[in-house]
Amino acid sequence: MNKIVTALAFLLASSFQVEAAQILVQNSPTESTLAVVSRNEPNLFQIEGRKIKRIYGTEGLFTVTPEADTGVAWLKPLTDKNMLSVFITDDTDQHFKILLDVKDIPAETVLIRGKNNHHKNLGNTRNEPRNEEILGTVIALYNGEGDAKNQPIPLWKGVKFELLSAIELRGIKGESYLLTNHSGKQIVMDEREFYREGVQAVVIKNQVLEEGESTPVYVVSEGE
Repeated sequence: MNKIVTALAFLLASSFQVEAAQILVQNSPTESTLAVVSRNEPNLFQIEGRKIKRIYGTEGLFTVTPEADTGVAWLKPLTDKNMLSVFITDDTDQHFKILLDVKDIPAETVLIRGKNNHHKNLGNTRNEPRNEEILGTVIALYNGEGDAKNQPIPLWKGVKFELLSAIELRGIKGESYLLTNHSGKQIVMDEREFYREGVQAVVIKNQVLEEGESTPVYVVSEGE
């Protein structure tokens, strides 16, 4: 249970929603902060409250397309390497060292917070009481609360996905699923694969499944 609570708390702290960004907090330019980026699509980089002045690193490993009016920049890797280092400078000449973990995933949005911006709230960050309600919904599902459903849901070839139970609490709908791997090979899941309109949080207990293994999946959405 602690693992689930910790995972959900991290998602909520990062405003993990459909359009959410990876939020990187960097105290010093000597730090290396890790960001996961797409290998095949341009990734959006922005600095909270500042404009990106330039992004630089080893020549030929990536392209950068800046937007002068908004201050954001689009970065796309051009290499088969799985790790890259870049340095980003904002319009106040503050530097950020970012280690890029390059994966075959959809495009990512990366938001960088400097040392003076740690306590600022983003426009799409939900308030703490709402976060507590989402966390409470997941805990209730984990504890077996809710109406039993036992309904098979079409998902991907090679997996069985079943809705076990659903619960509604204070305008929030929670659903508990069981996903079983019948693909004949290992599968690795990403919370983003379970997002749809209205979803507020997704928690997968075990993201890596071998053949025959199962994992609970908890999905919290806006209630009607």
